[in-house]
Amino acid sequence: MTGKQMVDKQMTDVAIVGGGMAGASLALLLAHHCPGLKVTLLERQSIAIEADELKLPSFDTRATAIAAGSLRIFDELGLWPELQKYAAPIRRVQVSDRGHSLGASLQAQREADASFAGMLGAVVENAALGPMLYRALAESAVDVWAPAEVAKVEMHLQGAHLEVQCDTQVTKLDTRLLVVADGADSALCRQLGIATEKVDYQQHALVTTVGLQRDHAGVAYERFTDRGPMALLPLPKRDGVHRAALVWTCENGSEQELAGLPEAEFLQRLQDSFGWRAGRIVRAGKVHSYPLTLSLAREQVRRGVALVGNSAHFLHPVAGQGFNLTLRDCETLARIIGREMAEKDANFAQSGPGELELMQHFWRERQQDQMLTIGFSDKVPSLFASRNLLVSGLRQLGLLGLALAPTTRAAFARQAAGIAR
Repeated sequence: MTGKQMVDKQMTDVAIVGGGMAGASLALLLAHHCPGLKVTLLERQSIAIEADELKLPSFDTRATAIAAGSLRIFDELGLWPELQKYAAPIRRVQVSDRGHSLGASLQAQREADASFAGMLGAVVENAALGPMLYRALAESAVDVWAPAEVAKVEMHLQGAHLEVQCDTQVTKLDTRLLVVADGADSALCRQLGIATEKVDYQQHALVTTVGLQRDHAGVAYERFTDRGPMALLPLPKRDGVHRAALVWTCENGSEQELAGLPEAEFLQRLQDSFGWRAGRIVRAGKVHSYPLTLSLAREQVRRGVALVGNSAHFLHPVAGQGFNLTLRDCETLARIIGREMAEKDANFAQSGPGELELMQHFWRERQQDQMLTIGFSDKVPSLFASRNLLVSGLRQLGLLGLALAPTTRAAFARQAAGIAR
């Protein structure tokens, strides 16, 4: 909807501020679980899908590892057949520690979900995921406003009053539930006075697409070095080239040097650090770098307010847990609201989706999964980065346990696949 089409004041049941992966996914889940609920998605940048590309920060050159549990959620939305066109399956994960021959291999067929042809998950480039989500939104009942930026928010007992800058006009929007999904450095959280706790890992992630000499065969690699973890994720073959998405964690101060290297020298440094488990790495695309922090909102719910996505929690990327945790949050929120609508029927019009009891119910359901997943994503990189000999020995025992103990390996695989709730 453009500014010229807006009237002076509008009302909605749920206003989602932020149209990235979290906001778009939640909007689709609400449309699915809560028929009849009026949902408005506000994105501050223009949305134009051209040649299967969507120019939003959330849908950049990075790739997302979508766990088996998340694939089930997309399948429930009817999106798996479309998503499958752009996805490379993860059938096995190899975990290793540089300088040690010991490693562990997690097999989907035995240890995770039997759905989706024995996949632990799949990898999709964000640039392909974005257009798919917005094509689905265009066919849904969700009202998308873009470009639209919240200039002012005022909370009240029935929800929130928003002043929305859309093109050259300001429109007032009343909503019964305000969902904050505008990213890790959330302007809306600052307006609401919601504080954030941050841990600076003193690291950057180098992200690029690489070409492999041989087929990856659906294997994802987690490689831990004394300077930080690395991940190599399978991507679909393109123009005859076997491809993978690289996430290379490095210490602050070295990211500019590595990102600025000529391709041949970058590939040599990469091969030396990563090793030869995936064979020879023969190409590298443009290298981007991102600072790494752990960011947690001190409040995720209030009366009339819920936080999702990076606004709620921003995790270390190497374990691939961030978006999958977000999708589980979004699915739970949509399911709880849908169940409340069905149970209260006509009375739901009075209580609404933002009532405090409902928000607290959502938080109770999500708290344990968040605690376990955030702790897992935070501790694993630091454990494997330690140069302490005792810690090194303990983590080797951990890898040995993964390699030899089916129960431990199965639990680890289920965590990675996002199906243990």
